[in-house]
Amino acid sequence: MCKPFKEYLSLLREYTREIITFGGMCLVCFVYTDFKQIVQNQASTSAHTVDVLRSMDMRLSHIEQNTAR
Repeated sequence: MCKPFKEYLSLLREYTREIITFGGMCLVCFVYTDFKQIVQNQASTSAHTVDVLRSMDMRLSHIEQNTAR
C-alpha cells in the first residue's frame, strides 16, 4: 500500500523542476490571454469614447455657430 505512494513521491521529487516549469508556462499562457482580452476591451471602449467625443464636439461647434449669429 505504501510502496506506490513512495514511488509517486520519489517521482514528484525527481521531476519537481519540470512540474514547476510546466505549471509556470500554463500560468503565463492564462495571464497572456486574460491580458489580451482586457486590452481588446479597453481599445474598443476607447474607440467608442472617441466617437462620442467627436459627435459632441461637432454638436457643440454647431450650437456655438448658431448662437454667434
